[in-house]
Amino acid sequence: MKTEQLISLLKIKEIYGTLPEDVFDITIDSREVSEGTIFVALKGATTDGFDYIDQAIEKGSKMILSDRNRELPEGVGLLKVKDPVKVSALFAEYLYDFPHESMTMVGVTGTNGKTTVSTMIHNLSMSMNKKSAYLGTNGFMINEDTYPSLNTTPETTRLHKNFNEAVKKETEVFTMEVSSHALKLGRTFGVDFDIVIFTNLTQDHLDFHETMENYGFTKGLLFSQLGQDLKKTKYVILNNSDPWSKEYATMTPYEVISYGLDESADFYPTNIKGSLEGTTFTLHTPDGEFYVESPFVGDYNIENLICAIISEWLQGYDLNDVIEAIKQMKAVSGRLEVLDNELPIHLIIDFAHTPDALEKVIQTIRPFNDGKLITVYGMTGERDYSKAEEMGRIASLSDYVVITVDNPGNDDKNMLIDIVEKGMTHDNYTTEIDREQAIKIAIDYAEPGDTVFLAGKGREPYQIMENHIKEPHRDDLIALNFAYKKYNFPGYEN
Repeated sequence: MKTEQLISLLKIKEIYGTLPEDVFDITIDSREVSEGTIFVALKGATTDGFDYIDQAIEKGSKMILSDRNRELPEGVGLLKVKDPVKVSALFAEYLYDFPHESMTMVGVTGTNGKTTVSTMIHNLSMSMNKKSAYLGTNGFMINEDTYPSLNTTPETTRLHKNFNEAVKKETEVFTMEVSSHALKLGRTFGVDFDIVIFTNLTQDHLDFHETMENYGFTKGLLFSQLGQDLKKTKYVILNNSDPWSKEYATMTPYEVISYGLDESADFYPTNIKGSLEGTTFTLHTPDGEFYVESPFVGDYNIENLICAIISEWLQGYDLNDVIEAIKQMKAVSGRLEVLDNELPIHLIIDFAHTPDALEKVIQTIRPFNDGKLITVYGMTGERDYSKAEEMGRIASLSDYVVITVDNPGNDDKNMLIDIVEKGMTHDNYTTEIDREQAIKIAIDYAEPGDTVFLAGKGREPYQIMENHIKEPHRDDLIALNFAYKKYNFPGYEN
């Protein structure tokens, strides 16, 4: 694309040096630079792209985008702008030819449930014979193919690359998790969503947002940024049970469809019957009543599933077909997932790392548990410590607790354990700073009929340790290894 055409989109800018005649790509990562790439020198929370300009130039970049100037070699130009994030989103749109416009864009936000709802929509879209993409905590998927993703919602140039890759593979529906960090930092600038979904808002990320009010209104950007063009068909799906939904409904002119657990919602369930193998219920909708057989466990997963059903309905699918497809769905990886039904104990993993999520999972497991409920929980390092005591109190709803750590980073592990321990309401617990050993303690303590619940990580494949080094770690594989050894499963190799 002609550089002159790109910079003509901006009214206020300063040009230093000599800009190239053409550019073809844009990135904030100097390692991705090649000839024809615009390098965006952004200042981040831990690194400053300005420090990598020389590396980008060595790799072939002739155009730097930044909010600061510096001396440059001959033949290289710098475009200085007030807001490089907004400009990089604008340039990415034009360089990749507005890739999301050819797809149905679905955005899911909320404290808990984003991954589950987004994955459900992705799987249902494929069941409806649509080519589908998913982007979020579990990575970037195009149909069944999975690619790594560093953030729940990537920064804007990477995000638009993902859109472009999906379009090249003829994707029709693109469902993505939209984090509050992404909304506040402008990562979703330029994304024209067709359907947006709100799951819930509970305490989390106060280290970043400082107050729940800031956190709530930041989530609201997803709804306000849908725009005002009523010639476009857009929809908003809101949780009738969460008070923030009333606020979000005022932020958009588009039609709101509500869901919840009572009849005040447009979509709601009755006759709920469940087990650790799944749930059945009657779904009440504007199109009538439907009997649903679901592989998902718990009331909150009923709400998550209803979100996904509404999303498909809004895309024009017959509810009978959508509900029939649900029978073939599998549990979402790492979300209230029972690891092996053949074991004499129940091994369950979940990503629950907020007070609301942890309490909901424990309350969901309780009715289906014949023996003791044993929970392994660890406070995440370098995060909002104000929830730690509450997490300890909620973990105490279990019969026995092993307090450990989760991605401690540069924090003192003993401190992370101590702040959770302050919230414990009984003495039936132990502490262990090594998470692998904490899992072993829980499984050694368990007897047939008991449930061991590993909270906080799901299938996350690493622990973030000192200096933010990611060490390989899988709660699920570690737990299965110890359980198979304890119960002498055939084929187990020590």
